[in-house]
Amino acid sequence: MTPQDKLIAALNRFESIRFPENEAIAGKLKEKIPGLKSSKTGAGTFWFEGDGPSAANTRVKVYPTGHLAFYSPEGNRFLMTDPGGHPLHEAAWATDPLTGRRVLSQVRMQLDSLQWVGIKPRARTFQTQIDISGQPDWQSLSLDDLRQKAAEAWRVPFSEVKYFYKDENLVHLGEGKYQVKLQKDALYALIDGTFDKPLFMSFMCALDWSRLDLIPVVELFQSALAGSGGAVFEFIWGLYEDQSREEALPPLRYRGLPTYPSKEALNIFSAFFVPKGPEGEDLVTVFMDPNRSHEITWTPRPNPPWRYFDLKKGLVMTVQEGNLFKVTVVDDPVPIPYKNCSRGGKPSCQREVEVGPNHFILLDCDDSREVPTNSDWNIAPQPYERIKRPKHLFTWKWFFNGFPPRADPVKMQYTLPFFPEDDSEIDESALQPMVLDQFFYYMEMSPAMPEKLEKVGKVLIHTLDMVISGCVDCTREREYTVLYGDPELAHRNAQLLWDYAASRNQLDNLRKVSFLPEREHVSEVYKEKYDLIFKWIPMMFYQDRENCQNILQHVVDALAPGGLLFLAGPRPMQGFFAYFGLGCFYSDPVVNMPFYRQHLKMCPENRVNSDLTVFLLEKQDPEEIRRREEEAKKKASGEPQIQVRGFERPQ
Repeated sequence: MTPQDKLIAALNRFESIRFPENEAIAGKLKEKIPGLKSSKTGAGTFWFEGDGPSAANTRVKVYPTGHLAFYSPEGNRFLMTDPGGHPLHEAAWATDPLTGRRVLSQVRMQLDSLQWVGIKPRARTFQTQIDISGQPDWQSLSLDDLRQKAAEAWRVPFSEVKYFYKDENLVHLGEGKYQVKLQKDALYALIDGTFDKPLFMSFMCALDWSRLDLIPVVELFQSALAGSGGAVFEFIWGLYEDQSREEALPPLRYRGLPTYPSKEALNIFSAFFVPKGPEGEDLVTVFMDPNRSHEITWTPRPNPPWRYFDLKKGLVMTVQEGNLFKVTVVDDPVPIPYKNCSRGGKPSCQREVEVGPNHFILLDCDDSREVPTNSDWNIAPQPYERIKRPKHLFTWKWFFNGFPPRADPVKMQYTLPFFPEDDSEIDESALQPMVLDQFFYYMEMSPAMPEKLEKVGKVLIHTLDMVISGCVDCTREREYTVLYGDPELAHRNAQLLWDYAASRNQLDNLRKVSFLPEREHVSEVYKEKYDLIFKWIPMMFYQDRENCQNILQHVVDALAPGGLLFLAGPRPMQGFFAYFGLGCFYSDPVVNMPFYRQHLKMCPENRVNSDLTVFLLEKQDPEEIRRREEEAKKKASGEPQIQVRGFERPQ
């Protein structure tokens, strides 16, 4: 196959070109490729029209690694593939009718799992009105004065407010009123590889994709499919390189209102870009401060992570500077890549890759698979000795008695909390992480909680499939029974739980954790007694008083005297508590919870079921009830009282 044939073959792949506006561009380029000239430099091989390659007339760039980038007649990147022609991203561009500039209209990026994610620029415009006529000297307040007040209220630097809220974002309506507008880009999961069936994942700050100047904040990063961050930065890296080929661009900065710095963000940024901080200061310290993250500048690395697809072997390799970083097995029901930890770090769920002279080995607990190395992957032999890993008494499969349920590989990619893009209600699974945070908040608020938790020996977790792992305390041994309904979420939580405990050398405390399918085991499980129960009442029962009462009856019957119940259900359910002998220490509608209020800063239009309420309850011991009644009688008769330590509901 000639070099030109290889380029044409990449354009001919069905999954490469799915945007209609790119079909004509790709068709004309295929006709021109045989007549294109080529020039090889240290940066790669350029295929161009005319006398010499430039940003305007280059039609294809072949990187030294063999990766291919294809450009439209206007010079915009519209496709990138690996050396075998497997698509990495496809971008569609349009001309802005007001400015005449070329702007990104949409982009889709393929993940190692063969799932696709996409970005739509300016997908959402958020707007509100403010009235400053009640402020002192409001007639003399400038736009910068408004920005300064906003910076103080939001506790972010003034420079960041001014960056995002330009003059055109603050429209004066007269008499001290302003229309405040802010546009955001949005990240989607593309179920069929196109925007025909997009699934909203998160908002991003709006980028000028035709001239990049910032690293975006992905505001709901916990909702993104695995590998989304790497795919997005692969595209950003390519665009920045394209745009700076003939004119140096200013370094990028990580900006947002606020930013969300983390070690994970720092790691992925650093994989594609070189950070530079204020002279004499610790870079990590500056980056991790949300008010100073923007002070770090980022310039592209000459050799970012490169991905290689080999679908015959069912593998996707990520390689950087000869180092095999990770290997993903396509259609694996365990969606955890095999990582090379020879330079540090720990593998997830004992899935690790070791590199030999002409092969690499995929290690999964006691299983292994040897794969011959392809020279096209540019993998250097491993110069390190094999690291001895600690032996663990059991794997994540232990929680299923060694036999986890069958899981769908595609569904496994979507075991995440997804939020609506508009004013729809947040579904139950996405709300459960917020509710779990409220459970923890109650624990921290209660001075007697440590003493009560010391007495907990048996725990039941039911209908909280999204947050099972968060309900398990790894610091001490207890007997946990988990009833799950979703096998994919059960897989994910078992793996998260195992990783968390293994990283803290606390696996021994989880010997008595059992994940059981709800359908087969619910009856027998509820015949036992538990000291602590985590329970979510499904919203489908909220208008069914009898069903709610029956559910609560079964929970109370399974709760030992003095046992604790963390419950999420309809607010009217509290009318049953006294009847069932439950004392309520705390209760809060989710709509009033600070965790939900924090979420609204990112998705202000989202709604929740107004009845959904979180409770912390205790099953009162009959003997304790009798004692309290006697104390109440003594108090009424004026006898001296003995103070008893316990829970108190905050006023």
